[in-house]
Amino acid sequence: MKAVGVRSLLILSVVLTVVSAIITYLNVLQKKETTSLVIHHYKVIQSSTSLLSMMKDMEIGLRGYLITSDSTFLEPYQEALQEINEDIDTLTLLVNENPRQVEILQNRLLPLVRLKKANLEESFHLLRTYGRDSATHFVTMKISKARLDSIRYWTSDFIAFEQSLLNERNDALEQRYFINDVVRFSSFALIGITSLAALITIANKEKDNTRLLQELQLLNQQLEQKVKDRTHELEEANKDLIQLNEEKNNFLGITTHDLKAPLAGITGLLEVMKLDPQSLSPKHLGYVDLMEETCENMQRLITDLLDLSRIEQGTITINYADASIAKVFMQLGDRFGSWASRKNIRLDFQNHLDNEMVRTDQDVLIRILDNLISNALKFSPFGKSVHVEVSQDKNKLCFTIQDEGPGILEEERDKLFHKFKKLSARPTDGESSSGLGLSIVKDLVDMLKGSITVESAGGKGACFIIRLPLKG
Repeated sequence: MKAVGVRSLLILSVVLTVVSAIITYLNVLQKKETTSLVIHHYKVIQSSTSLLSMMKDMEIGLRGYLITSDSTFLEPYQEALQEINEDIDTLTLLVNENPRQVEILQNRLLPLVRLKKANLEESFHLLRTYGRDSATHFVTMKISKARLDSIRYWTSDFIAFEQSLLNERNDALEQRYFINDVVRFSSFALIGITSLAALITIANKEKDNTRLLQELQLLNQQLEQKVKDRTHELEEANKDLIQLNEEKNNFLGITTHDLKAPLAGITGLLEVMKLDPQSLSPKHLGYVDLMEETCENMQRLITDLLDLSRIEQGTITINYADASIAKVFMQLGDRFGSWASRKNIRLDFQNHLDNEMVRTDQDVLIRILDNLISNALKFSPFGKSVHVEVSQDKNKLCFTIQDEGPGILEEERDKLFHKFKKLSARPTDGESSSGLGLSIVKDLVDMLKGSITVESAGGKGACFIIRLPLKG
């Protein structure tokens, strides 16, 4: 009876094992099908995301080129331009069996992509025909941003629909798995009754397990060695990156420094030409003034780039010494007087300090105020005023630079002190802007252990407040 009972249990166990194997095989097939669908959905999501990324690369590359004239910014633009059609073809092929996605792709997303590409190509046309300012103005128009936002919206909708399909299939699959698991686990429970017979084979398996454990330990050691090797490679790569960054900074410093000499020569020649105004017609004198203004803008850009290079390399040394605020204001007044006169702007300096001399790094202080006053004049309309005041607040030296320009929008405050960030406000007389000035100001203020804040409302001007510790 016992033998018959055991035999019956073994036969039942075999039957249940076969049933469980069939269920498992069906689950494997379902998993393969689901995996294929998941891969398909993720390919759609990846292709959609890649499309949006390439549009952003084209936009960023164009803007970077317009700002810096550096052709390397066009590399991502050209790469995206070459790859975008292939990505669109791939996306079209992936969703050709989904009418809803085909309709969005053909009637919504692709027309927007073509319009955006046309906008970017139009920007290059404007750059070649009318110059950088026209191209920059065209790129920063709201319609350009609106089209990119529309592409982002329809891409998100595209991805969200694929994600919903994926979730629906996963939910249906989970329900099927639940039923299969109930049957399978019931089978396992009965199989467990006969599993005691497996104890006979445990002794034989112990040797195999020991061998496998040793192999696993060996593989683990090999893996650890590979991790160490990879870590060493990453460290070496990081050293190379540091060296390349240093080379970049050195190149930037050398290049900008070498530009100063020929620029100074041009400025000197223009001054010589103006010494004999009778030999020039009013039209030519106007050209000379325009060239002088261009040289001033170039000199300011070179100075900003040199400051940026020195800041990144950490070569700026703070040297505290006694400085006359009155002389600082006089120097700044001489520097910006002609600019303010051209725009009929009243440039007012107010010194409310009791002591004539303060202890600070005069060169760094002048660079800070120079950038802020330059910005105030640049963004102030004709006939307005720019006020520069200095006062003492307990143990702080407070400088206030107030203009009557368009101000700074609340949503743009976070970008204010970042490199190469340009806000919605534009210079009022066609002046150039590198997007470096406020970033340099923030770094220099930090070096002096001070702080900088801004108070502004859209359309009501901007007020920059600098607080520097007074040195004994």
